Amino acid sequence: MNLFKRKTPSGITPESNQLLDECNERVKVLLNVSGSLIFFLRECAMDIAEIETDDFKNRLDKIAENLKQDRTVYDLKGAFSDHKLFILDFIGRQKNHIREKEAELMNIIEMLRNGMTAMFGDTRNFNAKIYDQNVRMEAITQLDDIRKIKESLKTEVRQMKQIIQEKQASDSKRIESLSKEVTVLRSSLEQVKDASMMDAMTGAFNRMTFDARMQWMIQRSEIVWNPTSLMMCDLDNFKQINDTYGHIVGDRVLKCFVQECKTMFRSDDFVARYGGEEFAIILPGINLREALKRARSFCKLLAGKQFLIDPLRPDERISFTVSIGVSELRKKDSCDVFIDRADKALYKAKRTGKSRAVSEKEV
Repeated sequence: MNLFKRKTPSGITPESNQLLDECNERVKVLLNVSGSLIFFLRECAMDIAEIETDDFKNRLDKIAENLKQDRTVYDLKGAFSDHKLFILDFIGRQKNHIREKEAELMNIIEMLRNGMTAMFGDTRNFNAKIYDQNVRMEAITQLDDIRKIKESLKTEVRQMKQIIQEKQASDSKRIESLSKEVTVLRSSLEQVKDASMMDAMTGAFNRMTFDARMQWMIQRSEIVWNPTSLMMCDLDNFKQINDTYGHIVGDRVLKCFVQECKTMFRSDDFVARYGGEEFAIILPGINLREALKRARSFCKLLAGKQFLIDPLRPDERISFTVSIGVSELRKKDSCDVFIDRADKALYKAKRTGKSRAVSEKEV
């Protein structure tokens, strides 16, 4: 954005031109800082549907887009005014959500504390019983009749064993109960989180999570540049697999593909189901040349494998291949442009024989 259009009529001094240059440079810096702050604010938002996080992020994206356009100051103020009340409300909702979760956490801590207090109470009772046993055993030592001492000791030892066994059983039940409650709570939280992010059938990330990851990655690249590549993958002849073997086998093929991806690629690489039999893999920190090399290795590896059609029929196996298009993130790329270049490379891989990887530079 250039808020100061330079004119050179008579009477404009070199000092005035220098001042205009400094003002324009200042505007550029302020726009860069504003964009970075919007990105940081977006990163602080918790991904929770009930507080309308998606709407909040979309509004921040609109503000950031308006800043990039050559618009008047009046338009910019209006564009921000349309969203600022919602942003303030969202911040309040997020604060309330954190407070509610903190209260829930305190309830869990209180539950554990009560459980521990009960255990300590049992321990005090146990100690009191043991003390009484010691007092009685000390009194036995005052007896003169050895036979009576022996009989009394047997009785006291038997009672002591019973007390210890009861204490051990009580502690074990209480610890097991507390452990189950904590495990159930933790499992429920993890299941809710995973269900919203993952493709239930294949175990890859879902399309919604992929879109959010791409948007985050591109916004981050405007602040901290890092080479990033994208693979768009499509299983070859997948319709024929479904028609020949049925959809159950087709689903197994999709699952096998994702498992092979997780084995072949790094834990930092992002594997998502883009739709149907098409998958996307984001490779942060990897340039186009290295990404293409990895894609070709993966095509070759997959083509040389066979997979069980049914665990109950170990002699029946199936093989399948994949075509891959590879692109590298460029400065000023949008998500659609970045994906489109990989898609075009993928289509060329399909047209030129399948079971191969093609770079965007070959399109």
